[in-house]
Amino acid sequence: MAVAPAVRLSLAARLFLLFSLSTAVLLVLLGVGLAWLLRMQLEARDLEELDGKTEMVQHLLHEFGSGARIEDNIARFAKLRIGHAHLELGLRNNAGWLVWPEPGLAALIDAGGGHDVPHAPHFVPYTVGHETWWLRKIDYTTADRGTYAAFIAQHVSPTQQLLELLGGAMVAAAVLGVLASAAIASWAARRGLAPLAVIARAAERVTADRLGQPLRADDAPAEVRGLIVAINRMLDRLRESFRSLDDFSADLAHELRTPLNNLMLMTQVTLSRPRGIDEYREVLHSNLVELERLQRMVADMLFLARADKGMIETKFEPVDLAQEAASVAEFFEAAADEKGQRIEVEGGARADCDRSMARRAITNLLSNAVRYAPAGALIRVCARTDAQRAQITVDNPAAALAQDELQRLFARFARGASRGAASTEGAGLGLAIVESIMRLHGGSATADTDGTHVRFTLAFAPAADAERSAQLAPAQS
Repeated sequence: MAVAPAVRLSLAARLFLLFSLSTAVLLVLLGVGLAWLLRMQLEARDLEELDGKTEMVQHLLHEFGSGARIEDNIARFAKLRIGHAHLELGLRNNAGWLVWPEPGLAALIDAGGGHDVPHAPHFVPYTVGHETWWLRKIDYTTADRGTYAAFIAQHVSPTQQLLELLGGAMVAAAVLGVLASAAIASWAARRGLAPLAVIARAAERVTADRLGQPLRADDAPAEVRGLIVAINRMLDRLRESFRSLDDFSADLAHELRTPLNNLMLMTQVTLSRPRGIDEYREVLHSNLVELERLQRMVADMLFLARADKGMIETKFEPVDLAQEAASVAEFFEAAADEKGQRIEVEGGARADCDRSMARRAITNLLSNAVRYAPAGALIRVCARTDAQRAQITVDNPAAALAQDELQRLFARFARGASRGAASTEGAGLGLAIVESIMRLHGGSATADTDGTHVRFTLAFAPAADAERSAQLAPAQS
């Protein structure tokens, strides 16, 4: 059974619904609160009038005191209703009504004998036809043993009708208020999100050739300015990445062209006339050298590409950096002897790293030092732990390098501009590989110079498990 995709509301629609819903809830709560306060106020007014007339009836009954005087002053009881359109008063004795209330109330009281009507100060609502009354009674026994019952009723139907009318008006006002707030919310959402639409249109115009045009953030709202700044920084990074990619592509084409041209030229010359077996063998050996150079270059570029994508697996273990450096130095002794160079390894440091990658980084640095250091130079390799970082440095004499040239040393296909003919021997990927290896280890590779020497420093995280490192030392020795 296919499941319908979830509805994804736009940001404007969410703001519109949120604002409309909050306004509706606020108006409903306000309307309910006002209706409750109004009802309490009107009911309190009706009850106050009912209590006032009750007190007056009680005062007259006590003033007259006897049945004869009460019956002689019936008119005074009847006058209590004058000016009170919503008040009814009835007075009766055992013989019948002395003051008649509204006929419907009289019939209601007569039907029950008045026994179910509560005594003051209590009251009970009664419905007569379509009218509602609050009714209470006062029983009074005179000094001459006459019994009288006064019935006071307050007509509350007008109050209820007023409340119903006001309730309808409040509902209509609430509906109109919600509609008005919805219209305002729609306008406010579109107006408030207009800068995002501007950013979207500007972003649509961004191409690889137009990365250098940042979005304007000066007149943007504060809430959007941070987004624009972040997008501009992203464009700067993309522009730098594209520039690096263009430079890399150009350098790659240049580096591949040289060995390919050599291979083609050598092959064309060889095929230009018949040659002997020894000549063909010599050409094949020359071609093999160029092919090996191409193979190394391709392997190095593949390593860099996989490192950039995080596709290289690393196996971390405690490694004695000084011992690895000594092993690599021993491998380069023959090449160093040919130039009268000496390699010295000193110090000690242990780090958690991938042994083969650490060895490759040290190898690239020593290869670089032997290639570019002058004849008879002393190449110093020092391993130490400094500021909670295991470091290994390779120091060798070198011509002065400018600061910008130092910063480019770890770029791909970069070679020192002042290194002479030796600079053509490599592809310029060795130090780029060193930098990628250190990045995979969460470390760093840096270069500095004092004008006569150049020093490369590899900084690893130190070995976390000291006991494991100590157990590893005898095995490595």
